[in-house]
Amino acid sequence: MIEDYVKHFKKLRSDRNAQWPATSLHRSPYKPLLLLSVMDLFAEGSITNNFIKISPDLGELFNLYCSLVIPTEQRNNLAMPFFHLSREGFWHLIPLPGKENIIASKRRLQSLNLLQETVQGARLDDELYTILCINEPRDTLRLVLIQTHFSPEIQPKLMEQGSINREAFKYSQKLLEYAMQHHIKELPPEPIYQAPARDQGFRRAVVTAYDHRCALCGIRILTPNGRTAVVGAHIIPWSISHNDDPRNGISLCYLCHWAFDEGLIGVSKSYLMITSPELTSGVNLPGHLVTYEGRPMIRPDQQSLWPDPDSLDWHIRQVFRQG
Repeated sequence: MIEDYVKHFKKLRSDRNAQWPATSLHRSPYKPLLLLSVMDLFAEGSITNNFIKISPDLGELFNLYCSLVIPTEQRNNLAMPFFHLSREGFWHLIPLPGKENIIASKRRLQSLNLLQETVQGARLDDELYTILCINEPRDTLRLVLIQTHFSPEIQPKLMEQGSINREAFKYSQKLLEYAMQHHIKELPPEPIYQAPARDQGFRRAVVTAYDHRCALCGIRILTPNGRTAVVGAHIIPWSISHNDDPRNGISLCYLCHWAFDEGLIGVSKSYLMITSPELTSGVNLPGHLVTYEGRPMIRPDQQSLWPDPDSLDWHIRQVFRQG
């Protein structure tokens, strides 16, 4: 049974063009990279039935793989492989009610917005779904994709990224689970996790807790390709605390992250925002940042994941610019 899918995966149809990098053998890498991303979701247990949806987690994994293969100036498009895999015979698009005719017409759905307006997601052949639920055959197909569609020099990096993705997910789940059961002071060090997985896992835990929303300005933007406007920031920096507890983290957009790290914005132990007098000093034009004063910060739905008051107080004492 797996032999059939080994052949399918080796013969994925892809655009051959000089625009594509040598790392993908001058072919479009999107189909194999999307399949690697889906395999990661199987490996971490996020896919529990034969249904693959377009989600921020899938988009993030896809972008991580793309960053290894495709030049950074090129914008990735998750819609292309998600749609075009339906022509490989083992990937089947599931239309939204009333959109069946669009799928039947085989009309190209090249943008993710259009794809999401037309399909619920995709399902695999039942046989392939069964294979991907099992570690050993899934790893066999992963190796087939990497060795067939990518140059020898990039293959170890793709294998390593898959390992990091799985490790990061386990770490993020462990952080969230531990935070909901223990006091923040009790979080033990985690030396077994390599730094990339630790960083990725902490970020995922914090951003998930805040549902991709900035705790200070409230912005929540997810691009169709799964990119988010926020990062998971440590309140007490890792270099000082060595503490990845999500309660020592806060989800911030890039501007608020910079302002928080520079001490121009702080949060009190009662979760009210404080702005530094330096925001409005000299020639500064701080815009909406000055409106934060006295406003409550946005917190996770689960109170057990709210920022640790002592960590916030440390930031006020050690980082915040009193003016």
